[in-house]
Amino acid sequence: MQATQAAPRSESSFKFPTLSLVGSERSLIGMHILIALVALSIGITLGPFQTFRRAPALQWDMPIFSYYYQALTAHGVLNALVFTTYMIMAISYFVTQRSLERTLKSLKLAWLAFWLMTIGLTLAGGAIIAGEASVLYTFYPPMQAHWTFYLGLALVIVGTWLGFLDIGLTYNAWRKDHPGEKVPLAVYAVVTNGIMWFTASLGVAIEVLTMLLPMSLGIIDTTDPQVGRILFWFFGHPLVYFWLIPAYISWYTMLPKQLGVRLFSDTMGRLVFLMIMIFAIPIGVHHLYVDPGVSEVAKIFHSIFTFVVAIPSFLTAFNIAATMERSGRKRGAKSLLGWIWHQPWDNPVIVSQYGGMILFIFGGITGIMNASFNMNIALHNTAWVVGHFHTTVAGAVFMTYTSILYWLLPMVRGRKLFAPKLALAQAYLWLMGMFMFGASMGRAGLEGAVRRTDAGAAGAYVPPAAAPWLNWTAVAGMILGISAILLFVVVIGTAFFSKEKLEAEPPIHTKAPTDEYASKLFENWKLWIAVVIVSNVIMWGPVLWQAFDPVNGFWVLGVPGAAR
Repeated sequence: MQATQAAPRSESSFKFPTLSLVGSERSLIGMHILIALVALSIGITLGPFQTFRRAPALQWDMPIFSYYYQALTAHGVLNALVFTTYMIMAISYFVTQRSLERTLKSLKLAWLAFWLMTIGLTLAGGAIIAGEASVLYTFYPPMQAHWTFYLGLALVIVGTWLGFLDIGLTYNAWRKDHPGEKVPLAVYAVVTNGIMWFTASLGVAIEVLTMLLPMSLGIIDTTDPQVGRILFWFFGHPLVYFWLIPAYISWYTMLPKQLGVRLFSDTMGRLVFLMIMIFAIPIGVHHLYVDPGVSEVAKIFHSIFTFVVAIPSFLTAFNIAATMERSGRKRGAKSLLGWIWHQPWDNPVIVSQYGGMILFIFGGITGIMNASFNMNIALHNTAWVVGHFHTTVAGAVFMTYTSILYWLLPMVRGRKLFAPKLALAQAYLWLMGMFMFGASMGRAGLEGAVRRTDAGAAGAYVPPAAAPWLNWTAVAGMILGISAILLFVVVIGTAFFSKEKLEAEPPIHTKAPTDEYASKLFENWKLWIAVVIVSNVIMWGPVLWQAFDPVNGFWVLGVPGAAR
């Protein structure tokens, strides 16, 4: 008999082990999580100290208080830029490989992206530690940092571009092998996030490479703060959705499987992610309402579109609530609202996501208020914005990322989650502490507490009506500090001390539902990229043209007359 030779297994037929990560998948995702947690451990520790600094009743004489803006910069950069970005790349790689059941198109490209990001983080972090980059995470001119800070940020951005390029190539390879099939919803969301991120980050890349980096190197003497702010907020507002889409991925595609039910509407989810990709970028002028260099017409149109981007949030609220009701009815709920109580409120993975949703309700409401031109004038640059920001990023985003950590980290280690009851306590404490912090900061802002000001500095004025609310933010900071300690106890315990082997399956879907209609237009990426380009030219073109002053000087070169 002639021996038959087994056919080589193609990349498209590669099946991942069900319960744990192996080989390159474990290394790549595990390293991203490691860097994210190291950054978080520093950034999150600085938070409570800042609440103490702002609270009139807690003005302790501590050395760290002498470095308020340096600590504030580290807190913002490490938490809002580094932790989130590394977690987003880890989640995106995992979702793409597991949902499409294939390895990344190029592991070398993914590792190149990782090392570029990490080298950039080292440069930027070194500048912050050295006290040469205390420019806050909104690092636009006229404040100036050391050139290594800007070069580091540029490398981080380029690294993410390469990572999403790898994901796009993997998606294209899957598409060739599956003509006519709908891509799983989670991967659809990752693709929309990548397109939005690349487009939005072009703004800050241009700002860094043509303005901030040359100025910090002494190549140019001056630059235009108004143009810098415009380019930053072209990037700054969609940055929030870059953070938020992975949380939505968890709510839309992982939570239903964790609850043992089906998502109410897969098609509605695709519409939500498509709308976010299109509408998240051309609305950033609401951050510039008080800037005289932006026309009233631009402010009005951006205000209108800012309200439009709330529609995906309302659709998400309906879709996820309907899914939660399915879960509650399955667990025996009979009354109109009984499904709310028939949820697994003892499961840290579920509670972390629900806590994020609860905080996001308040973050969304306060965001709509910020979008209103008249209200924004009163709220801008007050502590109100800090409260809004934390209920979104430290609420919906952070709590959902924590939920993902509670099942993804065990997959990396191949062991069960360490001390689930501590994880549950951590989730409830964070929900309570962040709700108190957001509400107190918001009220302090309404009473006149200003943003970006060292309220504990000698001679700093704190409105008497705001002082009690700032004191409450310190109480919230202590609660959040305890929650953070519990988080790292669980993380370190899972990484090094958990002994039980993992048995639960990952909450990943590998097929899109076949009984729901979704137009092929959803994956017509050429069309949607064209829409994104045209909409941003229409919405941002006049804003940049007005800020660009060809008579008095060219802002990039910094010739006389360019500075405002």
